[in-house]
Amino acid sequence: MLVSDLSILQNVELYILLFFVYSFLGWFMESIGGIFVVKKYVNRGFLIGPYCPVYGTGVVLITLLLNNSTDNCISLFINVMVICGVLEYLTGYLMEKIFKARWWDYSDNRFNINGRVCLETLVPFSIMGTLFLYVINPILINLFVSAPDILIHIITWVLFFIIIIDTIFSLIIMNAFKNVTYNKKEDNTEEISKRNQEIAEYAFMKLESEVRHRSRKLKLKTLRKVRYRRNRIKSAVIKELKELSDRLEIEKKKSQDRINLIQEKISTLDDEFKKAKEIFKSKNIFNKRLLNAFPNVQLIKKNKKK
Repeated sequence: MLVSDLSILQNVELYILLFFVYSFLGWFMESIGGIFVVKKYVNRGFLIGPYCPVYGTGVVLITLLLNNSTDNCISLFINVMVICGVLEYLTGYLMEKIFKARWWDYSDNRFNINGRVCLETLVPFSIMGTLFLYVINPILINLFVSAPDILIHIITWVLFFIIIIDTIFSLIIMNAFKNVTYNKKEDNTEEISKRNQEIAEYAFMKLESEVRHRSRKLKLKTLRKVRYRRNRIKSAVIKELKELSDRLEIEKKKSQDRINLIQEKISTLDDEFKKAKEIFKSKNIFNKRLLNAFPNVQLIKKNKKK
């Protein structure tokens, strides 16, 4: 492993990040170099994104296999050349057999093997690989190790899933054109890259249109649901108000009946009071006559009062 103090997962993440860094650098170098050669920009990568996986894979391989063999510079250089040569040859061979096309062709260069590898490119690659092991890798590893763990986790796995999706999408495009005939004696990278880019742009436009359509459809569906629920709530509120109004009318009628009953009772009490008053009045007249007839009774009453 690269760093003994780190866990297995952290070391795996370091290798993934190294893969992406060198894949991007390889793509950048190939694209910039293509501008000087053919006087225009060409996406040299097999995938849609800005990366050439063969470069990232090569650096990861030499890091894994030769990280502990950096004592002898010449031996390291030769080993890097062997690994890069085998990787480049096998990659070119497999891609030709699977997709019936070539991404690079060194047939016009001296010391080439079937146009898939040549000494003129292996030497610079070996020098760069040796430089990466001695200089660039330690700088990148220290940078990754010093960064916050959560940031490394997020960046690593986001990039990992992006390249997985890109690979699947690119393979689907290539499979759709597997019957297309290419000139096997030439570099077909520009043709394939242009076609893949056009298909990818068309697919993204179609996807965007589908997303907008479904978004509008979902919006209309949501509006219908909102209106339906609003109407249901409105109906429920109106029903509740009507029931409440009916109950209020019933209670009002009951209250009015009670008021009428109380008024009747008050009227009856008034009649009773009038009758009692009449009786009391008649009793007073009788008492006066009795007192006039019997003065002593009046005297006794006065004495009682005294």
